Amino acid sequence: MGEIVSIHIAQMKAARHETADNAARERMSALRERRAAWGRTIRQRRVECGFTTRTLADAVGIATPTLVSAIESGRGRLPEGVLTGWALALGMEPSDFAAGYLAAFEPDAFAALRQSHEEGRPA
Repeated sequence: MGEIVSIHIAQMKAARHETADNAARERMSALRERRAAWGRTIRQRRVECGFTTRTLADAVGIATPTLVSAIESGRGRLPEGVLTGWALALGMEPSDFAAGYLAAFEPDAFAALRQSHEEGRPA
């Protein structure tokens, strides 16, 4: 009888672990899609502004157009200190650009800031 209980408990633990794994995979998938969607928006802005990946890289002080491509695909992050330059090069308000970037790469931080703003509290 003890063996049956042990098997049942092991099955329950495995099911919980599988559920947690599935939830983590779903969160990662959603995060990848948010990043990719933001990157598509940036790529569209780049094209509308007449930049190639090389000319945008030069304009914002990035050494390689490969990083521009990685950012546009949602696989790369902006290096520190270039956010405002990217926004201005793409004809965007830096705060709007930053909000989109934060929503894509740090959704919890973005949600906390948005909630604070909506409640009228300083960020």
